[in-house]
Amino acid sequence: MDRPIDPERPLHTDEMKALRQLAVTKFRERGRAYDVDCDMPLENIQELHEGGWLRNTLSRERGGRGSNLDTDDPATYLQAQRVIAQGCAGTAHCVQVTNHTAWCLEVLGTEDQKTRYLDPMLERPFLGAFVGSEAKRKHMYMMNTTAKKVDGGFVVNGEKNYATNGAAMGFAIIFVALEGSEDYNQNHQMIIIEPGMEGVTMDHTWYRPNGMRAAPSPIITLDNVFVTDKQFLGEPGAYPRLRWQGKFHLGFAATYLGATEGMYDWYLDYARQRGRGRDGIVQMRTGEMKIQLEAARALFHHAITCWKTKPVVEAELASMAAKSTIAHVAFELSHKIIHAAGSTALFDEYPLSRALRDLETHVLHAGHDRTAQIIGQAEMGESFDSTLQR
Repeated sequence: MDRPIDPERPLHTDEMKALRQLAVTKFRERGRAYDVDCDMPLENIQELHEGGWLRNTLSRERGGRGSNLDTDDPATYLQAQRVIAQGCAGTAHCVQVTNHTAWCLEVLGTEDQKTRYLDPMLERPFLGAFVGSEAKRKHMYMMNTTAKKVDGGFVVNGEKNYATNGAAMGFAIIFVALEGSEDYNQNHQMIIIEPGMEGVTMDHTWYRPNGMRAAPSPIITLDNVFVTDKQFLGEPGAYPRLRWQGKFHLGFAATYLGATEGMYDWYLDYARQRGRGRDGIVQMRTGEMKIQLEAARALFHHAITCWKTKPVVEAELASMAAKSTIAHVAFELSHKIIHAAGSTALFDEYPLSRALRDLETHVLHAGHDRTAQIIGQAEMGESFDSTLQR
């Protein structure tokens, strides 16, 4: 039976309004300093912890807000993600990663793991990292990092990159391949590691991208790291078989949308103050941007609703469509805003240039050509996997 929801309702709460005010003032103001040296947005993270926003996806019994796609409230965590991104996309991505990590661990973790890695989130900003990315992967679920069985446990070797939150993480969920099987439904394994474990090192100098510099994502090297099965999260193949990757499409879409909205709202204030709003061409371009944003918002909200009204695969496809569409709208608005605002708006004293760089960098996370191909495969009745994004 369909369960109607209002995905916009969380935006109207006093808490969410206060979060937006925090994001577009303090978070935006701090963004320039974080950007210079690729620093973790620790002040932002502390304030978000105090407000409970780092625990959105955890159950209320565990001290969270009880919002994720598996609950009756699929919208709050996504709308919070969107609102944070209106002020700082890098901070929003750090929040996204730790919320996705907490969600997965609460569902699949043992009681011991939940006590060790979820309970500290109530006391301090205890961030999780979800690290699947690595160089030269043949497939999203086929890892070059391996875990070899030895007496008493496993030895892990490999190199992972884009470890968001690595600079301040409490723990990381690492994707590895168990030796002995070539089928990723059997060999894909999540393991939990902690900073300071023997053989675990991080290269914090590697991450120097054009944008999203406030979401430091170092390389993690695992050199003969010994783990026991107590550090295994879920059974082998649980991540692909349970379609976890498909649950995360909308987290990225929320950041894309929020960052685009933040850039657009800033542009409106700037253009009005400069008197550019009287220019007919600027008016036309602004109208075009507003139309595109409204379409992106509608698709985002439709996709959230699909998780409660449609089968899982249909919801995944709708989420992929929303994510890709919002990314294209972000690129379109970036181009139109710089022409409508003028070159002075790109000076360092303003946040526009950082917002542009953040969007240019972050929307490349998903392979949008691949997304379109997967949706096309579905339309043509061919086999497809709607959890994939590359």
